[in-house]
Amino acid sequence: MSKIMIRLLFLLCLSSLIATAENGDTSYVQVHDNTDMTWYGHYKDWGEFPSGDETYRKVLMHFTMGCASTGCSGWDYDVHILMRNRTDVLDSSMVLAPSFKLNNEIVDTATFSFSPTFTNSWDSVNGTTPVENDTMVLLLFASLDDPFLVTDTQYVFAADYYNPTYDSLGVITDSTLVAADTTLFLSNTVTYNVFEVIEDFELGRAITPYGTYMNPANGSYGTNGYDENWKHIFTYDVTDFQHLLKDSVEIDAFYSGWSSGFSVKLDFEFIEGTPPRTPLKLSNVYKNGASGYGYSNSNSFETTQMPETKVALLASAQEYKLQFVPSGHGQAGEFTPGVSYTAKVNGSVVGGNTIWKDDCGFNAIWPQGGTWVFDRANWCPGEAVPIYNHEITPFIGMSLDSVAIDINFSNYNPNGDASYSCAAHLFQYTEPNFTLDAEITDILAPSKKDVYSRFNPICSSPIIKIRNSGKDILTSVDIQYGVKGGTMQTYEWTGNLKFMEKEEVTLDPMIHDGNETKFVVTLSNPNGSTDTHSDNDTMESEFEDLPIYKPSFLVRLKTNNYGSQSSWTIKNSNNEVVYSRDNCTNNTLYNDTITLGNGCYTFRIDDTGGDGLDFWYWDNIGQPDGSGFINFMYYDTISVFRSFNKDFGSAIVHSFRVTNGVSVDNHTMINFDIYPSVSDGKVFIQKDSSTKTPSTIEVYSVNGGKLIEEKWEENTQLKTLHLGSLSDGIYVVKVQTGDIINTQKIILNR
Repeated sequence: MSKIMIRLLFLLCLSSLIATAENGDTSYVQVHDNTDMTWYGHYKDWGEFPSGDETYRKVLMHFTMGCASTGCSGWDYDVHILMRNRTDVLDSSMVLAPSFKLNNEIVDTATFSFSPTFTNSWDSVNGTTPVENDTMVLLLFASLDDPFLVTDTQYVFAADYYNPTYDSLGVITDSTLVAADTTLFLSNTVTYNVFEVIEDFELGRAITPYGTYMNPANGSYGTNGYDENWKHIFTYDVTDFQHLLKDSVEIDAFYSGWSSGFSVKLDFEFIEGTPPRTPLKLSNVYKNGASGYGYSNSNSFETTQMPETKVALLASAQEYKLQFVPSGHGQAGEFTPGVSYTAKVNGSVVGGNTIWKDDCGFNAIWPQGGTWVFDRANWCPGEAVPIYNHEITPFIGMSLDSVAIDINFSNYNPNGDASYSCAAHLFQYTEPNFTLDAEITDILAPSKKDVYSRFNPICSSPIIKIRNSGKDILTSVDIQYGVKGGTMQTYEWTGNLKFMEKEEVTLDPMIHDGNETKFVVTLSNPNGSTDTHSDNDTMESEFEDLPIYKPSFLVRLKTNNYGSQSSWTIKNSNNEVVYSRDNCTNNTLYNDTITLGNGCYTFRIDDTGGDGLDFWYWDNIGQPDGSGFINFMYYDTISVFRSFNKDFGSAIVHSFRVTNGVSVDNHTMINFDIYPSVSDGKVFIQKDSSTKTPSTIEVYSVNGGKLIEEKWEENTQLKTLHLGSLSDGIYVVKVQTGDIINTQKIILNR
């Protein structure tokens, strides 16, 4: 059931998922409450939204996607969240009203009896037995004023058939006609079906992930960190829809999936205050909502699908925005890169974008059970579809009652089925409500938001998003930030943001001396002056503490069949590379010793192929990519303390903290080759020619016991280690030169 909750427990439930507002009362409205979407169709529910003349500086829609009660689907599908706007405009369509229905079905002819009729049956025990036929319901429609009004209901029986006669052995010997009392022939009355016109406006669009790993019925369930309680939150700014989100509103979650399934929970957050501009009217430029548009070629598309069209303007409107949300579907529409759109207003180009997502391998939901790493036409499995906003006020002249809008696609010849799901909205507003207004709109890091989980938690430079929500161009602003209860730092931003333009800002490394896991940001002094709207100047986000590691450990990378695609770095809090590994060869184990001082570090491994160290797809099509791994190991205890999923797509970003470390600046790797990995008793150790320092060689059992220790004093690049005294098994060879340590696992098999 829909409900409004003012500053109740729901605020606490969302506090770790969304940035909180410092000023203004906040109301919450829940519409769908974990509604199962188990088959293709529209899942509708009503919400009781705030009424009256209140305005809201921000309205957010939080779409929580989860598994359906029957489990998650293993396929990726569109989910469109649509607002069904009642227009108070009536329309009608011509329909045919039947003169009768039999068993609620329209038939051409009805032959029947008013008295019960029987049909003989035979069995070896009872012989011939008459069985009464089922009752049929005859509905009659005879009203000229309302042709669909049932004017009479009669109960009749089947007739006009032959009833068989059986002998003692069950053989039919004769039949008798069961006569009908009457026969009716269908006639139709032409009438009109009157209905209210409903406009669908798309509030947001998301793509479900390949849910195989989230589904308990699947054999790999639970192996990748997912269970049936899996949830993912998509947040949409729907402030510009607030003039329609009033009183009772029907919200439609349209699920395009053909199998079970996912669930939808919708929570709307209304933050009281004044928006940057007040919305007055919303219009669909083309079809309702997120409709489908077939594509064969550019000329046909522009002529039959999205021709230039005129949209009526309000005389009171002063500001205008064109919003366009395209995503490609069908084999060709989904996987054809380089397709772009261009938007024109009154014949002038106002913007455009390439309809392509090239970062699916860095998806926040990873790994998935399908081809999640492959880039697609403006969407990735498990992500929200990008929304493009074009400010078009300068292109609309004064005293016009309409505007001509034309959206064109670049020309290509699709090799297969191609279509595009597109929402095109024209928003009309009052003039800007503020002259000078710098707004903090989001905290990307540090943050616990699902969508930013790939690069969180962090320990170095925070990332925020600011917007100019005032009429004057924003050229500077002071940004105060820090961990709550700790030192507040100041960053002086300069730039050139027009009204409603945004910018992502990376701040200087933050000081971790707060007493809470909350990060606070405040904007002040825009353009060296006073902000005329302070309600949106402050935001805070919850974040996770970083793991703490010992100062020395091994980074162990085992490459797959494409070793050159893999590389990694460790950077300090100043974004300086202190360790790195690249130019890797195929199917090779690299053990690199890391020794770090106290502080904050970020490890990143990249795969230029975008498919991690092991991706199931290549094996399935007969092009195996091999299987690698990446982990951290303490060499003193020979224990792996951090493993990363090898199906990681394009990159892994992992931050950590070191305490009780030594003072270390930049490090140069000392490369040793320890081979063969499977030995018959001899192991060869080769160092590069630049390494002159004596080394110590030690051999350990897998349990950590030291078995052999030798000094490598001589100035040679090759050392032979004899293991003949040891039994067959697995051993670890450790080479230490100064503070630098390299290890290699060896299998002794004679």
